[in-house]
Amino acid sequence: MVEELQCRLCGCRFDPKTVKSCECGCPFGGCHGENIRCPNCGHEVPYKKAMKNNNKKSFMQKIKESLKA
Repeated sequence: MVEELQCRLCGCRFDPKTVKSCECGCPFGGCHGENIRCPNCGHEVPYKKAMKNNNKKSFMQKIKESLKA
């Protein structure tokens, strides 16, 4: 399954692995590099927060993995 993101502004779909992070260093609550820019329009698309939510494992999954080891 290929992971694909969609820009909220222009609707462009793209592979997040082919795009660089925005590397924001803005002192006014910037993303601190957690967003990536749309290759079509340059709008910042949240990426790392979405991936963190998708990669969370349930308590039972953690127990099963620890018992397999």
